[in-house]
Amino acid sequence: GGPPPPPPLHSNDNLPGDANPAFATLRKKFDDEGWFRRDPLKEAAVLGTTLGLYAIGWFLANSHPILAACSIGLGMQQAGWLAHDYIHGRGNWCSMMRGFGSLTNGFSTEWWQHKHNMHHSFTNIDGRDGDIKLEPLYFLQSPEVTGRPDNPGFRRWQHWYGYPLYAFTYVLWRRHSLVSAIQRKDKKELALLAVHYGWLFGCLPLSVAISSVLLGGFLVGALVTATHQTEEIMFEQAGEFVDIQFRSTREADVDGLERWLWGGMDTQLVHHLFPTMPRYRHHAARPIIQRWAAEHGYDFRISTAKEIIEKNWTHLKEMAGVKIPAHI
Repeated sequence: GGPPPPPPLHSNDNLPGDANPAFATLRKKFDDEGWFRRDPLKEAAVLGTTLGLYAIGWFLANSHPILAACSIGLGMQQAGWLAHDYIHGRGNWCSMMRGFGSLTNGFSTEWWQHKHNMHHSFTNIDGRDGDIKLEPLYFLQSPEVTGRPDNPGFRRWQHWYGYPLYAFTYVLWRRHSLVSAIQRKDKKELALLAVHYGWLFGCLPLSVAISSVLLGGFLVGALVTATHQTEEIMFEQAGEFVDIQFRSTREADVDGLERWLWGGMDTQLVHHLFPTMPRYRHHAARPIIQRWAAEHGYDFRISTAKEIIEKNWTHLKEMAGVKIPAHI
């Protein structure tokens, strides 16, 4: 009697996809071949690049404020991707680095992990995945479909203000992080946040500090949900884990500097299927997963970055033009 209990949140110990024997076999293959192991040199390279951007920006902050804001803003974007890697990763190194997002970007690890676990466990499931419930600023679905209040004053312009507004992504996450850490009285996290804000506002000119946060937020906000929010949105757990990931996620086909900018968000489907696999192994794993998907009847969706951004803008424009009956 009664509905089945919701599946537990994804964690390092609760690996998703066990209900699918073929997928479990694929994961065992990756595990046996060492795909989940971390490479110290690659870890050092990505950490060094990220901290180097902060250091260059800090060095230039007083003499070349625009260059400084660009460097630190890029660093903040990359630090966001890296903090994401550490929270998903297994082993002593990732455990030790869990506070990296607090130190570099003012993010609460605990707040963000809960939000992100819901996204992984219930990807694109309305009412569970907070990454797709963005009203009243963004309407990814018609209010007539969701039953949530409409705001036609905002909605009709969302395709125009949508991308510029992504600049406030980090501002919003920082606010949520502070509130969460204060409410939980998390002394360790509050200490890390204090160090971060002491550096941000004590060591940098105010214009550089604010510009960096806005640039970093824009570069993350414009990419972080782009591979999900134009795909299928479901209103219940309509299928098992693997099926839902393929239906709700699209990969980006990018190379070179563009791939570096995407920071692993271009391999979102690989990441959602294997959340603890290090980011730098995703592109080698992709063709193996594509072959597996073809053999088992799954649609592995992949488009260029230009196509994905255009698809997102067009979707916002379509939702902006939806005519809603007066009673909604």
